[in-house]
Amino acid sequence: MKKTNFQPLWRFLFILYCAVMLWLLFGRSQGWVDGLSYRQMLRQNMNLQPFFTIRNYLTVVLEGTNPSVFAHCLINLLGNVLLFIPAGFLFPRLFPKLRNFFLFFILCFLIMGFIELLQLFTLLGSFDVDDLILNLFGMLIGYLVCILIVKKPKKAR
Repeated sequence: MKKTNFQPLWRFLFILYCAVMLWLLFGRSQGWVDGLSYRQMLRQNMNLQPFFTIRNYLTVVLEGTNPSVFAHCLINLLGNVLLFIPAGFLFPRLFPKLRNFFLFFILCFLIMGFIELLQLFTLLGSFDVDDLILNLFGMLIGYLVCILIVKKPKKAR
């Protein structure tokens, strides 16, 4: 039976995914707060305390105490995970060296750290260590799915 080469399709999907993610991450203006200096804006748009945002958002979602921000919290939590599953799937699919978990994790950590810093310094977002955690979790889910598919045992002939 002839083996089909899906590599061009994976490359196309990867390029399309990157374009969509660039727009989501940098295409929307965050806005400048009048009266604040650049340094004050940086300080205001930064969270370095792990699980601070996650804990607050989970409290709102699970307790339902604040319906006006419920959707925002749920979208932030799920979006930061779900939007990065395709990256975790496509990286090892397109770049076989990234099937090595250590290399995959280090590269994903560096990419996400760079994106978070770029969002902060351009004021097109914020640096939230919890976003980094959630994004990496999404990438790990995608990685596991990819590895399970790639390592699937061949059917006996």
